[in-house]
Amino acid sequence: MTDSLSIRELYDITSKSYDSLYRDEQFRKYNIVFDKIGRKHLGQVADIGCGTGLLLDYIKENNYDFEKYVCLDISEGMIAKAREKHGDDPRTIYLVADAEQTPFLNNVFTEVFMITVWNNIEDKEEALRESIRITAEEGLIIITVLSKVEDTTPDQIISVFHVLAEEKDIIYACIKTCSKSDNS
Repeated sequence: MTDSLSIRELYDITSKSYDSLYRDEQFRKYNIVFDKIGRKHLGQVADIGCGTGLLLDYIKENNYDFEKYVCLDISEGMIAKAREKHGDDPRTIYLVADAEQTPFLNNVFTEVFMITVWNNIEDKEEALRESIRITAEEGLIIITVLSKVEDTTPDQIISVFHVLAEEKDIIYACIKTCSKSDNS
């Protein structure tokens, strides 16, 4: 991640107020994502850059079902906040790690989300490789990219990613089977 220590420290500090600052904005993104993907049941979910677990809040509040949910973030403060909110759910696991080196087996997750994390990732190519590696066949990868920031986009690295929606963020999606033909 870009300036890993700085980003980690920043998110550790903001973890206590993150929900009150960004909940509404994040929920708008989640609404768009779930309207587009049309799923009410999720399987094995990896929430990479999970922050305080706002996506899990959204999933539970909107009665989406899931089998297993992994919250992964580079910030211990963010993971602590997510665990504080959802630690009593036995289907949920919390890990401190980054998107470029996930501690997962191959082909495990049916859904991989990277919401509002892309622009903080230094090695985007490696993060995409990791996302594809951990996603099961027919699995879905969703990545949001801040549209106001000049940055490399997922489709520029691996062309099978496509724009799912454009709002404040650009939302990219890929079903894993299509990634085999064009994985850099």
